[in-house]
Amino acid sequence: MKLELVLDEVDLPWSPGPEWTRRLSRILEATSAADCVLQVVITDDETLREHNRDYRGLDRPTDVLSFSYLEGHEGHEESLLPEGADLHDYLDPPGFPGEVPVAGQILVSAQTVVDRGAVHTEDLDQEMAFMVLHGLLHVLGFDHADSAAASRMHEHERRLMLDLGYPPPRPEGPA
Repeated sequence: MKLELVLDEVDLPWSPGPEWTRRLSRILEATSAADCVLQVVITDDETLREHNRDYRGLDRPTDVLSFSYLEGHEGHEESLLPEGADLHDYLDPPGFPGEVPVAGQILVSAQTVVDRGAVHTEDLDQEMAFMVLHGLLHVLGFDHADSAAASRMHEHERRLMLDLGYPPPRPEGPA
């Protein structure tokens, strides 16, 4: 899985450095061998508020929203995480030759994350990486709707952060 990083054309209070981008690209490639893209959009509160309102009925900004474009993957999230997992069975075929399928899109509000600070991690770069990994797990089908699901999701967040070379996230932060 390849990272497609998009920095929205708004005044962002944080932007990724080359090392941050390299780490995220490396972890996504290790997560899935599929020839597909995960689009990560770093944007602002207004964009997240609009999407949160339109898709979740909540008229307020949030830190991260995920949109999975995988089909029929529900209930298979654990099998999608081993290193090199193949998502091809869950991706729609390309619409035209040469098109690379998109596994999902993650929107992160740099504004919310910076204003709130690093609640899960030690610094803002780590916090932004955590937001992307949290979103990736949602794209793959993980959720935190109940305590058992939240515990499973947190364990995968922990492992992915360690794989990135960052300390594990603190469990007490809001997700």
